[in-house]
Amino acid sequence: MNALLACIRKEFLLLSRDMHGLALLFIMPLAFVLIMSLALQNQMAERGGSKLQVLWLDADHSDASRDMLTALSGGNAFKFETPIELPDTNTVDQQLRRGRFAFAIRINQGFADQLLNPPGKDQTSALTISVAPDTSKQIEAIMVSSLHAALGRERMREMLSTFGATPDNTTDEFSIHYAYVSAETQIPSAVQQSVPAWLVFAAFFVVVPLSNTLIQERQQGTLRRLRSTNLGTLRLLLGKLLPYFCINQLQVVLMLLVGRYLVPVLGGQALQINGEWYLLVVMAAALSLAALGIALLIAVCSATTEQATLLGGTGNIVLAAIGGIMIPKFVMPAAMQAVAKWSPMSWGLEGFLDILLRNGTLLDIAPKAAALSSLGMATLLLAWSIQARRSE
Repeated sequence: MNALLACIRKEFLLLSRDMHGLALLFIMPLAFVLIMSLALQNQMAERGGSKLQVLWLDADHSDASRDMLTALSGGNAFKFETPIELPDTNTVDQQLRRGRFAFAIRINQGFADQLLNPPGKDQTSALTISVAPDTSKQIEAIMVSSLHAALGRERMREMLSTFGATPDNTTDEFSIHYAYVSAETQIPSAVQQSVPAWLVFAAFFVVVPLSNTLIQERQQGTLRRLRSTNLGTLRLLLGKLLPYFCINQLQVVLMLLVGRYLVPVLGGQALQINGEWYLLVVMAAALSLAALGIALLIAVCSATTEQATLLGGTGNIVLAAIGGIMIPKFVMPAAMQAVAKWSPMSWGLEGFLDILLRNGTLLDIAPKAAALSSLGMATLLLAWSIQARRSE
Protein backbone atom coordinates (compact mmCIF):
# COMPACT_ATOMS: atom_id res chain seq x y z
CA MET A 1 0.00 0.00 0.00
CA ASN A 2 2.87 2.38 0.79
CA ALA A 3 4.39 1.69 -2.61
CA LEU A 4 1.03 2.35 -4.32
CA LEU A 5 0.60 5.64 -2.45
CA ALA A 6 4.14 6.63 -3.43
CA CYS A 7 3.32 5.98 -7.09
CA ILE A 8 0.15 8.06 -6.82
CA ARG A 9 2.09 10.90 -5.19
CA LYS A 10 4.75 10.68 -7.92
CA GLU A 11 2.08 10.97 -10.62
CA PHE A 12 0.51 14.04 -9.01
CA LEU A 13 3.94 15.68 -8.82
CA LEU A 14 4.56 15.00 -12.51
CA LEU A 15 1.14 16.44 -13.37
CA SER A 16 1.76 19.58 -11.33
CA ARG A 17 4.89 20.22 -13.40
CA ASP A 18 3.13 19.65 -16.73
CA MET A 19 1.39 22.99 -17.23
CA HIS A 20 0.64 22.28 -20.89
CA GLY A 21 -1.06 19.01 -20.01
CA LEU A 22 -3.16 20.66 -17.29
CA ALA A 23 -4.18 23.44 -19.69
CA LEU A 24 -5.26 20.80 -22.19
CA LEU A 25 -7.33 19.02 -19.56
CA PHE A 26 -9.01 22.05 -17.98
CA ILE A 27 -8.63 25.38 -19.79
CA MET A 28 -9.39 24.11 -23.31
CA PRO A 29 -12.72 22.37 -22.49
CA LEU A 30 -13.82 25.23 -20.21
CA ALA A 31 -13.20 27.70 -23.02
CA PHE A 32 -15.16 25.53 -25.44
CA VAL A 33 -18.09 25.31 -23.02
CA LEU A 34 -18.27 29.09 -22.68
CA ILE A 35 -17.79 29.83 -26.37
CA MET A 36 -20.21 27.23 -27.71
CA SER A 37 -22.87 27.84 -25.05
CA LEU A 38 -23.01 31.52 -25.94
CA ALA A 39 -22.46 31.21 -29.70
CA LEU A 40 -25.15 28.56 -30.29
CA GLN A 41 -27.74 29.87 -27.86
CA ASN A 42 -30.10 31.44 -30.43
CA GLN A 43 -29.76 28.63 -32.97
CA MET A 44 -30.39 25.89 -30.42
CA ALA A 45 -33.34 27.83 -29.00
CA GLU A 46 -35.01 27.95 -32.40
CA ARG A 47 -34.49 24.19 -32.97
CA GLY A 48 -35.37 23.32 -29.41
CA GLY A 49 -38.70 25.12 -29.34
CA SER A 50 -37.77 27.59 -26.60
CA LYS A 51 -40.39 30.31 -26.33
CA LEU A 52 -39.42 33.60 -27.97
CA GLN A 53 -40.22 36.80 -26.14
CA VAL A 54 -42.99 38.91 -27.69
CA LEU A 55 -44.10 42.36 -26.50
CA TRP A 56 -47.92 42.60 -26.52
CA LEU A 57 -49.26 46.19 -26.63
CA ASP A 58 -53.04 46.28 -26.26
CA ALA A 59 -54.52 49.74 -26.85
CA ASP A 60 -58.01 48.39 -27.53
CA HIS A 61 -58.63 46.57 -24.22
CA SER A 62 -61.56 44.67 -25.69
CA ASP A 63 -62.76 41.12 -25.19
CA ALA A 64 -61.59 40.35 -28.72
CA SER A 65 -58.02 41.53 -28.06
CA ARG A 66 -57.88 39.60 -24.80
CA ASP A 67 -59.19 36.47 -26.56
CA MET A 68 -56.48 36.94 -29.21
CA LEU A 69 -53.76 37.00 -26.55
CA THR A 70 -55.22 33.92 -24.83
CA ALA A 71 -55.29 32.01 -28.13
CA LEU A 72 -51.71 32.93 -29.04
CA SER A 73 -50.37 32.20 -25.53
CA GLY A 74 -51.64 28.63 -25.71
CA GLY A 75 -48.86 27.60 -28.11
CA ASN A 76 -45.29 26.55 -27.36
CA ALA A 77 -43.50 29.01 -29.63
CA PHE A 78 -43.95 32.45 -28.06
CA LYS A 79 -44.05 34.01 -24.62
CA PHE A 80 -45.96 37.29 -24.37
CA GLU A 81 -45.18 40.20 -22.08
CA THR A 82 -47.83 42.87 -21.51
CA PRO A 83 -46.57 46.15 -19.98
CA ILE A 84 -48.80 48.21 -17.73
CA GLU A 85 -48.14 51.38 -19.70
CA LEU A 86 -47.85 51.32 -23.48
CA PRO A 87 -44.41 52.54 -24.66
CA ASP A 88 -44.02 54.72 -27.73
CA THR A 89 -42.76 53.46 -31.07
CA ASN A 90 -39.15 54.57 -30.53
CA THR A 91 -38.93 52.78 -27.18
CA VAL A 92 -40.34 49.61 -28.71
CA ASP A 93 -37.84 49.77 -31.59
CA GLN A 94 -34.96 50.18 -29.14
CA GLN A 95 -36.03 47.10 -27.19
CA LEU A 96 -36.27 45.10 -30.41
CA ARG A 97 -32.83 46.25 -31.56
CA ARG A 98 -31.31 45.27 -28.22
CA GLY A 99 -32.60 41.73 -28.67
CA ARG A 100 -34.95 41.72 -25.71
CA PHE A 101 -37.96 40.76 -27.87
CA ALA A 102 -38.35 38.95 -31.17
CA PHE A 103 -41.60 40.79 -32.01
CA ALA A 104 -43.77 43.62 -30.76
CA ILE A 105 -47.50 43.36 -31.57
CA ARG A 106 -49.61 46.47 -31.14
CA ILE A 107 -53.40 46.13 -30.99
CA ASN A 108 -54.72 49.53 -32.03
CA GLN A 109 -57.99 51.05 -30.89
CA GLY A 110 -60.97 49.83 -32.86
CA PHE A 111 -59.60 46.31 -33.25
CA ALA A 112 -62.85 44.63 -32.15
CA ASP A 113 -64.92 46.79 -34.51
CA GLN A 114 -62.70 45.96 -37.48
CA LEU A 115 -62.94 42.19 -37.09
CA LEU A 116 -66.07 42.04 -39.24
CA ASN A 117 -65.34 45.29 -41.10
CA PRO A 118 -61.71 45.23 -42.23
CA PRO A 119 -60.13 48.68 -42.77
CA GLY A 120 -59.71 50.08 -46.25
CA LYS A 121 -56.43 50.94 -47.93
CA ASP A 122 -56.33 54.46 -46.47
CA GLN A 123 -57.24 53.39 -42.93
CA THR A 124 -54.88 52.39 -40.14
CA SER A 125 -54.57 48.64 -39.55
CA ALA A 126 -56.01 47.37 -36.32
CA LEU A 127 -52.90 45.26 -35.66
CA THR A 128 -49.24 46.16 -36.24
CA ILE A 129 -46.26 43.78 -36.05
CA SER A 130 -42.73 45.04 -35.37
CA VAL A 131 -39.93 42.54 -36.03
CA ALA A 132 -36.49 42.53 -34.39
CA PRO A 133 -33.53 42.80 -36.78
CA ASP A 134 -32.10 39.39 -35.83
CA THR A 135 -35.39 37.46 -36.09
CA SER A 136 -35.17 34.94 -38.91
CA LYS A 137 -37.63 34.90 -41.80
CA GLN A 138 -38.79 31.43 -40.77
CA ILE A 139 -39.73 32.61 -37.27
CA GLU A 140 -41.41 35.69 -38.76
CA ALA A 141 -43.49 33.45 -41.03
CA ILE A 142 -44.54 31.34 -38.04
CA MET A 143 -45.67 34.43 -36.14
CA VAL A 144 -47.61 35.81 -39.13
CA SER A 145 -49.31 32.45 -39.63
CA SER A 146 -50.20 32.26 -35.93
CA LEU A 147 -51.72 35.74 -36.07
CA HIS A 148 -53.70 34.90 -39.20
CA ALA A 149 -55.07 31.79 -37.51
CA ALA A 150 -55.96 33.67 -34.32
CA LEU A 151 -57.62 36.48 -36.28
CA GLY A 152 -59.62 33.93 -38.23
CA ARG A 153 -60.83 32.31 -35.03
CA GLU A 154 -61.80 35.67 -33.51
CA ARG A 155 -63.57 36.71 -36.71
CA MET A 156 -65.48 33.42 -36.75
CA ARG A 157 -66.32 33.86 -33.08
CA GLU A 158 -67.74 37.33 -33.76
CA MET A 159 -69.77 36.06 -36.71
CA LEU A 160 -71.22 33.19 -34.69
CA SER A 161 -72.04 35.57 -31.84
CA THR A 162 -73.82 37.87 -34.27
CA PHE A 163 -76.03 35.03 -35.50
CA GLY A 164 -76.63 33.72 -31.96
CA ALA A 165 -74.51 30.57 -32.34
CA THR A 166 -72.22 29.22 -29.65
CA PRO A 167 -68.65 30.29 -30.44
CA ASP A 168 -66.94 27.70 -28.26
CA ASN A 169 -66.80 25.04 -30.97
CA THR A 170 -64.04 26.71 -32.96
CA THR A 171 -61.09 25.03 -31.27
CA ASP A 172 -58.36 23.43 -33.36
CA GLU A 173 -58.60 19.68 -33.68
CA PHE A 174 -55.13 18.78 -34.85
CA SER A 175 -51.73 18.05 -33.33
CA ILE A 176 -48.28 19.15 -34.44
CA HIS A 177 -45.40 16.79 -35.19
CA TYR A 178 -41.81 18.05 -35.59
CA ALA A 179 -39.86 15.92 -38.03
CA TYR A 180 -36.45 16.87 -36.64
CA VAL A 181 -37.05 15.42 -33.17
CA SER A 182 -38.05 11.90 -32.29
CA ALA A 183 -40.97 11.16 -30.02
CA GLU A 184 -38.88 10.06 -27.06
CA THR A 185 -36.28 12.79 -26.95
CA GLN A 186 -35.92 16.53 -26.57
CA ILE A 187 -33.69 19.10 -28.20
CA PRO A 188 -31.13 20.40 -25.67
CA SER A 189 -30.37 24.06 -25.17
CA ALA A 190 -26.93 25.35 -26.11
CA VAL A 191 -25.55 24.96 -22.59
CA GLN A 192 -27.17 21.53 -22.12
CA GLN A 193 -25.46 20.38 -25.32
CA SER A 194 -22.10 22.09 -24.76
CA VAL A 195 -21.39 21.16 -21.13
CA PRO A 196 -21.70 17.36 -21.45
CA ALA A 197 -20.22 17.36 -24.96
CA TRP A 198 -16.97 19.08 -24.05
CA LEU A 199 -16.89 17.33 -20.70
CA VAL A 200 -16.76 14.02 -22.54
CA PHE A 201 -14.18 15.39 -24.97
CA ALA A 202 -11.95 16.59 -22.13
CA ALA A 203 -12.14 13.27 -20.29
CA PHE A 204 -10.70 11.39 -23.27
CA PHE A 205 -7.80 13.81 -23.61
CA VAL A 206 -6.05 12.32 -20.57
CA VAL A 207 -4.31 10.23 -23.22
CA VAL A 208 -1.82 13.05 -23.85
CA PRO A 209 -0.34 13.59 -20.34
CA LEU A 210 -0.73 9.93 -19.35
CA SER A 211 1.10 8.62 -22.41
CA ASN A 212 3.79 11.29 -22.12
CA THR A 213 4.70 10.35 -18.54
CA LEU A 214 4.55 6.59 -19.19
CA ILE A 215 6.71 6.73 -22.33
CA GLN A 216 9.22 9.10 -20.74
CA GLU A 217 9.55 6.80 -17.72
CA ARG A 218 10.05 3.88 -20.09
CA GLN A 219 12.74 5.72 -22.09
CA GLN A 220 14.53 7.05 -18.99
CA GLY A 221 14.57 3.66 -17.29
CA THR A 222 12.31 4.75 -14.44
CA LEU A 223 9.91 1.85 -15.04
CA ARG A 224 12.79 -0.60 -14.86
CA ARG A 225 13.89 0.80 -11.50
CA LEU A 226 10.31 0.74 -10.19
CA ARG A 227 9.94 -2.92 -11.17
CA SER A 228 13.10 -3.74 -9.23
CA THR A 229 11.21 -2.76 -6.04
CA ASN A 230 8.76 -5.65 -6.59
CA LEU A 231 6.01 -3.12 -7.20
CA GLY A 232 4.32 -5.28 -9.82
CA THR A 233 2.67 -4.24 -13.08
CA LEU A 234 -0.84 -4.04 -11.62
CA ARG A 235 0.08 -1.68 -8.76
CA LEU A 236 2.31 0.33 -11.09
CA LEU A 237 -0.57 0.95 -13.49
CA LEU A 238 -3.02 1.60 -10.67
CA GLY A 239 -0.69 4.22 -9.26
CA LYS A 240 -0.72 5.91 -12.65
CA LEU A 241 -4.47 5.60 -13.35
CA LEU A 242 -5.96 6.67 -10.01
CA PRO A 243 -4.68 10.29 -10.21
CA TYR A 244 -6.14 10.66 -13.69
CA PHE A 245 -9.43 9.18 -12.50
CA CYS A 246 -9.55 11.94 -9.86
CA ILE A 247 -8.76 14.52 -12.54
CA ASN A 248 -11.67 13.28 -14.66
CA GLN A 249 -14.04 13.70 -11.74
CA LEU A 250 -12.71 17.21 -11.13
CA GLN A 251 -13.31 18.00 -14.81
CA VAL A 252 -16.94 16.92 -14.45
CA VAL A 253 -17.48 19.10 -11.37
CA LEU A 254 -15.86 22.16 -12.95
CA MET A 255 -17.82 21.84 -16.21
CA LEU A 256 -21.12 21.54 -14.37
CA LEU A 257 -20.31 24.55 -12.17
CA VAL A 258 -19.32 26.64 -15.19
CA GLY A 259 -22.52 25.74 -17.02
CA ARG A 260 -24.69 26.42 -14.00
CA TYR A 261 -23.13 29.62 -12.65
CA LEU A 262 -20.65 31.24 -15.07
CA VAL A 263 -22.48 30.91 -18.40
CA PRO A 264 -25.59 32.83 -17.16
CA VAL A 265 -23.33 35.61 -15.84
CA LEU A 266 -22.01 36.06 -19.39
CA GLY A 267 -25.53 36.25 -20.84
CA GLY A 268 -26.27 32.59 -21.60
CA GLN A 269 -28.76 30.17 -20.13
CA ALA A 270 -28.02 28.40 -16.86
CA LEU A 271 -27.48 24.65 -16.97
CA GLN A 272 -30.54 22.81 -15.69
CA ILE A 273 -30.04 19.38 -14.13
CA ASN A 274 -33.33 17.52 -14.31
CA GLY A 275 -32.11 14.12 -13.11
CA GLU A 276 -30.64 12.86 -9.85
CA TRP A 277 -27.15 14.03 -8.88
CA TYR A 278 -25.88 10.54 -8.02
CA LEU A 279 -26.48 9.48 -11.63
CA LEU A 280 -23.87 12.02 -12.70
CA VAL A 281 -21.38 10.19 -10.46
CA VAL A 282 -22.23 6.88 -12.15
CA MET A 283 -21.82 8.31 -15.66
CA ALA A 284 -18.64 10.17 -14.73
CA ALA A 285 -17.06 6.99 -13.34
CA ALA A 286 -18.02 4.93 -16.40
CA LEU A 287 -16.77 7.64 -18.75
CA SER A 288 -13.45 7.90 -16.92
CA LEU A 289 -13.00 4.14 -17.02
CA ALA A 290 -13.39 4.09 -20.81
CA ALA A 291 -11.18 7.16 -21.31
CA LEU A 292 -8.40 5.75 -19.09
CA GLY A 293 -8.56 2.35 -20.76
CA ILE A 294 -8.12 3.80 -24.24
CA ALA A 295 -5.44 6.21 -23.04
CA LEU A 296 -3.41 3.48 -21.33
CA LEU A 297 -3.67 1.18 -24.34
CA ILE A 298 -2.36 3.92 -26.62
CA ALA A 299 0.40 4.71 -24.14
CA VAL A 300 1.72 1.14 -23.85
CA CYS A 301 1.50 0.57 -27.62
CA SER A 302 3.26 3.80 -28.65
CA ALA A 303 7.01 3.97 -29.02
CA THR A 304 7.37 7.75 -28.69
CA THR A 305 5.43 10.62 -27.14
CA GLU A 306 4.91 12.13 -30.59
CA GLN A 307 3.32 8.91 -31.81
CA ALA A 308 1.03 8.73 -28.76
CA THR A 309 0.02 12.39 -29.06
CA LEU A 310 -0.73 12.04 -32.76
CA LEU A 311 -2.67 8.80 -32.32
CA GLY A 312 -4.55 9.92 -29.21
CA GLY A 313 -5.25 13.48 -30.35
CA THR A 314 -6.36 12.54 -33.86
CA GLY A 315 -8.41 9.61 -32.61
CA ASN A 316 -10.21 11.79 -30.07
CA ILE A 317 -11.03 14.42 -32.69
CA VAL A 318 -12.44 11.78 -35.03
CA LEU A 319 -14.51 10.20 -32.24
CA ALA A 320 -15.77 13.66 -31.25
CA ALA A 321 -16.68 14.60 -34.81
CA ILE A 322 -18.76 11.49 -35.43
CA GLY A 323 -20.06 11.23 -31.84
CA GLY A 324 -22.10 14.43 -31.69
CA ILE A 325 -19.55 16.43 -29.70
CA MET A 326 -18.66 19.04 -32.30
CA ILE A 327 -21.94 18.85 -34.23
CA PRO A 328 -25.15 17.92 -32.36
CA LYS A 329 -26.49 14.58 -33.52
CA PHE A 330 -30.03 15.84 -34.07
CA VAL A 331 -28.86 18.03 -36.98
CA MET A 332 -26.98 15.14 -38.63
CA PRO A 333 -28.55 13.13 -41.45
CA ALA A 334 -29.86 9.68 -40.57
CA ALA A 335 -26.78 7.90 -41.95
CA MET A 336 -24.42 9.95 -39.78
CA GLN A 337 -26.60 9.41 -36.72
CA ALA A 338 -26.27 5.66 -37.27
CA VAL A 339 -22.47 5.99 -37.48
CA ALA A 340 -22.42 8.15 -34.33
CA LYS A 341 -23.77 5.27 -32.25
CA TRP A 342 -20.40 3.52 -32.60
CA SER A 343 -18.44 6.31 -30.92
CA PRO A 344 -17.83 5.88 -27.17
CA MET A 345 -18.04 9.67 -26.87
CA SER A 346 -21.61 9.39 -28.11
CA TRP A 347 -22.41 6.89 -25.34
CA GLY A 348 -21.09 9.30 -22.74
CA LEU A 349 -22.87 12.30 -24.24
CA GLU A 350 -26.22 10.51 -24.45
CA GLY A 351 -25.86 9.28 -20.88
CA PHE A 352 -25.30 12.79 -19.56
CA LEU A 353 -28.13 14.17 -21.73
CA ASP A 354 -30.44 11.52 -20.25
CA ILE A 355 -29.70 12.99 -16.83
CA LEU A 356 -29.49 16.70 -17.63
CA LEU A 357 -32.28 16.92 -20.19
CA ARG A 358 -34.63 13.97 -20.00
CA ASN A 359 -34.83 13.32 -16.25
CA GLY A 360 -33.49 9.83 -16.87
CA THR A 361 -33.28 7.11 -14.25
CA LEU A 362 -30.57 4.57 -13.49
CA LEU A 363 -32.23 2.18 -15.93
CA ASP A 364 -32.09 4.82 -18.66
CA ILE A 365 -28.36 5.43 -18.36
CA ALA A 366 -27.46 1.80 -17.57
CA PRO A 367 -26.87 0.75 -21.23
CA LYS A 368 -24.51 3.69 -21.87
CA ALA A 369 -22.68 3.28 -18.57
CA ALA A 370 -22.35 -0.48 -19.14
CA ALA A 371 -20.99 0.03 -22.66
CA LEU A 372 -18.40 2.55 -21.43
CA SER A 373 -17.40 0.34 -18.47
CA SER A 374 -17.07 -2.72 -20.69
CA LEU A 375 -14.89 -0.83 -23.16
CA GLY A 376 -12.78 0.51 -20.31
CA MET A 377 -12.28 -2.90 -18.69
CA ALA A 378 -11.42 -4.54 -22.03
CA THR A 379 -8.84 -1.93 -22.98
CA LEU A 380 -7.35 -1.84 -19.47
CA LEU A 381 -6.92 -5.62 -19.44
CA LEU A 382 -5.34 -5.53 -22.90
CA ALA A 383 -2.97 -2.72 -21.87
CA TRP A 384 -2.07 -4.59 -18.65
CA SER A 385 -1.28 -7.79 -20.56
CA ILE A 386 0.95 -5.93 -23.02
CA GLN A 387 2.80 -4.12 -20.25
CA ALA A 388 3.14 -7.34 -18.22
CA ARG A 389 4.76 -9.17 -21.17
CA ARG A 390 7.23 -6.29 -21.57
CA SER A 391 8.15 -6.59 -17.90
CA GLU A 392 9.08 -10.26 -18.14
